[in-house]
Amino acid sequence: MSHCFQPSAVPSQSYPTCQRVHDPTSTGGLPHPDSSPGKCKEGYTTNPVSGDSALTTSRKRKWPGGSRVMGTYPRMRALTACQLCRSKKVKCNNARPSCSNCEKSKAACVYGDSQDISSFDSASLLILDKLNHVLSRLDDIQVPVTRLASLMSPVGGPDITATEADRTPTQIDTRDHETHGQDQDSDQLHIPSSRANVDAVLQWPIFGTLFPPSYITDAVFGLECCDEAQELEGTSRGSNKRLAMKTSSLGIDEDEIIDLVQAFLELVHIKNPILDVGMLCSYARSVVEDGLKWDSASCLVLLACALGRVATRFAPAHVDETETQPTSLDAQAQDLRQGEAYYNLARRRFGLLETGILSSQCHFLAGVYNMYIMRPLTAWSQFQSATKSYWLYLQCQAKQLPRQIVGSTEASKRRSMEQRLYWSCYKTECELRAEISLPNSSLADIHYSDMHPSPPDIDDDGVIAEFGSSPQGRPSWSRSAIRTTFGSRQQHEQTWYYYLTEITLRRIANRVLNFFYAGDYSDWTRDSVPFLVKAAEQFEQQLEEWYAGLPPLIQFRDDSPPIEELPYHVRDRVLEIKTWIYAPFLHYAIHSLPGAPYRDIIQPFVEKSVAYSFYMMRDKPNRNRHHGSWYMIRSITSSCLFILAAIRCGTIPVPGEWRLEIRAAIIRMQYWAAEGPGIPRAIEVLETYLKDA
Repeated sequence: MSHCFQPSAVPSQSYPTCQRVHDPTSTGGLPHPDSSPGKCKEGYTTNPVSGDSALTTSRKRKWPGGSRVMGTYPRMRALTACQLCRSKKVKCNNARPSCSNCEKSKAACVYGDSQDISSFDSASLLILDKLNHVLSRLDDIQVPVTRLASLMSPVGGPDITATEADRTPTQIDTRDHETHGQDQDSDQLHIPSSRANVDAVLQWPIFGTLFPPSYITDAVFGLECCDEAQELEGTSRGSNKRLAMKTSSLGIDEDEIIDLVQAFLELVHIKNPILDVGMLCSYARSVVEDGLKWDSASCLVLLACALGRVATRFAPAHVDETETQPTSLDAQAQDLRQGEAYYNLARRRFGLLETGILSSQCHFLAGVYNMYIMRPLTAWSQFQSATKSYWLYLQCQAKQLPRQIVGSTEASKRRSMEQRLYWSCYKTECELRAEISLPNSSLADIHYSDMHPSPPDIDDDGVIAEFGSSPQGRPSWSRSAIRTTFGSRQQHEQTWYYYLTEITLRRIANRVLNFFYAGDYSDWTRDSVPFLVKAAEQFEQQLEEWYAGLPPLIQFRDDSPPIEELPYHVRDRVLEIKTWIYAPFLHYAIHSLPGAPYRDIIQPFVEKSVAYSFYMMRDKPNRNRHHGSWYMIRSITSSCLFILAAIRCGTIPVPGEWRLEIRAAIIRMQYWAAEGPGIPRAIEVLETYLKDA
């Protein structure tokens, strides 16, 4: 029996065609035709600079073909205008220490703390050359920024007059308080919270009212915010609370600190390179030689050790679902207890941290650790602390007198560290806000001048210093293994390609959320379909343009998971964005009659929604513990719900093996069920609707 929601009849009327819909990118347009793959301007194949011989030529010589290496030099020089005014292309009054524009926007005013690359070797210049290709393509991306809700008239129908169609997206968008007053060229740093998560999908009318709103997410608050009396009595239901109690008397082995720091660099740092590797190694040696102290350096080392202990190596192999499988807590019991011991020692030093980069780094890594062990609310608290500490640091820097070391190596290192910390803090807060209803990041009110961080010199940041030999029992984390992976130039290059790509995809994801998810599913009506189609086509085109310039080290295929970790995570991010783009079309197809307007137009997007849901389901979740382990389980639950919604409707074609695919996904989710908040409820929801299908 069909479960399709039957809409009430509406009077016949004419509807706008897609050609007449307002173009959200009218102010920026699509990339120039010459930016297509294979062109010398953007591509890699026709780049005249190839090899060290070309790079070692005198820099005074005019390079043939307009080399991007030479193109970086004028960009790196300190100019009269501050960096924020230069990025916005507005007049700067050159006031020191902060110009009027930066003072007004409460942003850090920086006058040319740029990276001096004159001393880089030819190999480092080659990497910077390739990275600049990536940056040039990413900054050329123009995607819709206008919100769907702001394009609709108050009565629910499109009201795009000739005058309004000529307005810029920012002018139309000023009706929404979250983006009011933002510069039209700036990213939308404020995003709607928890509008595209699994509980939002569960509220679709096709699922009825079997479960209350926020049923899955509410478990996060229930497990992490247990009553203090229950905790003291030892009756807390949270598995992570019990884990903390078990490690209260567990000590640490200082002989394994070096090995754990190396594991951290190889398994964790490569995804969020916010630290100076040489400095961290120096801190680790000091702890080994002189013991732990009550300072920020010891706190940072302890957090690195905690993460190095709990992180696992990437293994995309599928689980044999016929065998009895342990839980994640059982499989890593010893590592989790020891990791928590290091973390608890670090926590004792949080109150002694002073305002500065090191304090923000400590709080940030504490947040990353809590995401690794699936404590998202505790992680949010630490990310907030990192953000607040960093915000204060920026204000202090803006108020200081101009430094006399502009352009020096130390200044460029400090600037690079600031950039990385800003984007990592902001990105992690956005990831949590997309899943849980939480306040916006304070960094969302700072229009940061750098769209991407500047990569460090590979000789400073990419090679692991000589450490002692590895302890027995951890041969996979030996010194030689680390040097051939993280310490290699290829790994360093891949890390920075991944990091820059993650930042760009975060910016695109924010725009998708702001366009499609400013409201709830009730905005996806017949009248909004032309706007949805136009925006989806533009987002698709820009993702294709972005992928065309993606370096081979992190390339992937949508329908096949990569065997390397960093491309695997890039693919996951892209799949998530695409499922967000296509979900409104699936919703409209499910909750409308087969002959409803625009059904033919949206059919390709409906088919893609089903296909990408299966892509998400078939290779996730795996057993690799990482920062996004909790997120991937929620995303696979959403994908399963998309398929179940299509099945309940009965009018949308779905592959015949859908039941086996969902059952296999549930079995993989059960590995994390004892640890992850909300996962048992997610399994309950899927099993309930699977029985009814």
